[in-house]
Amino acid sequence: MTTADGIATGSGPGGGRPPRRDVLRYGAAGAAGAGAAGLAGPAAAFAAPRGGGSGRRGGRRVAVLGAGVGGLTVAHELAERGFEVTVVERRAVAGGKARSLYVPHSGTGGRRDLPGEHGHRGVFGFYHNLPDTLRRIPLPGGSSVFGRLTPVTWIEFARTGNRPDIPLPVRPGSLSLSGAPLLVATLGGLLAEGLRLPPWEAAHFARLAVTLFTSCDERRFGQWEHLAWWDYIQADRMSEDYQKLLGGGAQLLQALRPPTASTRTCGQGLEAIFYDLLGRGSDGPADRIFAGPTSEEWIDPWVAHLRALGVRFAFGRTVTRLECRAGRVVSATARDHRGAPDRIDADWFVAAVPADRAVRLWNAALRAADPRLAAMDGLRHTWCNGIQYFLRRPAPVIAGHIVHVDSPWKLVSISQSKLWRAPFERTWGDGQVRESLSVDISDWETPGILYGRPARHCTREEVAREVWAQMRAHLGRAGRSALDDSLLHSWYLDEAITEGPDGLREDDPYLLNSTSSWELRPDAVTAVGNLFLAADYVRTYANVDFTSMETANEAGRRAAAGVLTAAGASEAPEVRTFRGYEAPEFAVLKREDRERWRRGLPHVLDTGRR
Repeated sequence: MTTADGIATGSGPGGGRPPRRDVLRYGAAGAAGAGAAGLAGPAAAFAAPRGGGSGRRGGRRVAVLGAGVGGLTVAHELAERGFEVTVVERRAVAGGKARSLYVPHSGTGGRRDLPGEHGHRGVFGFYHNLPDTLRRIPLPGGSSVFGRLTPVTWIEFARTGNRPDIPLPVRPGSLSLSGAPLLVATLGGLLAEGLRLPPWEAAHFARLAVTLFTSCDERRFGQWEHLAWWDYIQADRMSEDYQKLLGGGAQLLQALRPPTASTRTCGQGLEAIFYDLLGRGSDGPADRIFAGPTSEEWIDPWVAHLRALGVRFAFGRTVTRLECRAGRVVSATARDHRGAPDRIDADWFVAAVPADRAVRLWNAALRAADPRLAAMDGLRHTWCNGIQYFLRRPAPVIAGHIVHVDSPWKLVSISQSKLWRAPFERTWGDGQVRESLSVDISDWETPGILYGRPARHCTREEVAREVWAQMRAHLGRAGRSALDDSLLHSWYLDEAITEGPDGLREDDPYLLNSTSSWELRPDAVTAVGNLFLAADYVRTYANVDFTSMETANEAGRRAAAGVLTAAGASEAPEVRTFRGYEAPEFAVLKREDRERWRRGLPHVLDTGRR
């Protein structure tokens, strides 16, 4: 089975093989005319301007359901092309998981409230779609939001006990890709030296990595998609350091679980990072963050630009239902914080809500119209949330990402304010806070070191104490931690984590890229004539496909392209997506592997697998 743009679906050889193209123009398969007479309802936010054709293929009214990165992206692309867009969002602000969080009433003396983050917003060099959007968000004076990115030049693998920390500079290097055997030997040597692994383990992993880099697309989707990363790297046979550094190291990429994560997805991320560190195909430095709170640096200017393009926002409204008749969506229903309903009418609907919320909207009629929507019931989700520690003095740690290798909760931290432009104590808080230490908690299932319980079975305060203790154990030597308790002014845990009678609850789970999950994920263009999808669970093809701002952005672009074609907007510029880098040195090896795949043979480097 193939979609209208030639993208293969399903499993087996070639299933899901991505096309190589720079622009998107979907066929209008199943995209009949849709919608009623524009966006309307009792709330002023839904009073969209009149004009255009109701219920016609050329209708221009679009309802974007969700104001995360995917929703804002599709709104951006369509508004630039003359569509009348209204974005409906359940929260009072835009940004979804990318938005900043603020400690209520914490700013005094004209300073802003203390800022927190759902995560620490890494923008990697192998991102291409997102940076293109950032360049198109203007700022006063002629610059753009892209200029507000600042490079992160160090990553440290911090250890506990007497095991040495491993600081690694993040800068492009050189490595010969001229032949697989030479690359395996060189990469193995770098792993042994850089991560201080036993040489035979480093060589073993290097061979596995090069196997993935030189696998054909058919093998990636037909074999590696269905094998867990932990099993692929044969972690059970290796040392504890190997397991933590190369198995658990996926914590740098949020919401990947080595025991269950797809080898294809992990390998894709590893390959992108590898090329990034070689300086190949990168759009800027390998690792960057925004030079201030994400909402202030990016989301707020983005919303302002979209408003200038004519986009309307309806905040504080949760979409509860999509009405489907004769294979198209005729309306949506949203409720405000008081429970009052609003009807949303449009020509085109874009669902840009996370997967766990999207499946609640797929009623029997929608599931019958597109079985791929029903398949989403099988997708898995996980917790991955941020906590901020506000410090009275700057912590004596590197100005970069720190992977707390031995932490049971798989922590990654960064002293954000060391990389921010504005002086923290004069800009945010009460004047006593000089630094924001942002931490991602990636494992909520493993018992901690203080209370012996998983994070999800702790109170919010216990989570804060536990994370602080796990970080203290990693930072410092000779019995002294770099995080003295006297540093701590206050903390703020992600507001998505709330306490209930049965423990903590998570309002913003991440999609878990588990084995075989590709088969459960839909494309941006659905079989429902006027329904499109724009979120990080949507199949993406241009670069990587793990949960990230990059994949959400690409999904938004693909949804926008689908709307353009379905609306017959042939005069509009095509929507561009950006391809991930492919090393030309590996082209011959991939062709040879494709032939081996067709003959039922393993990859030439895939030897000794049990």
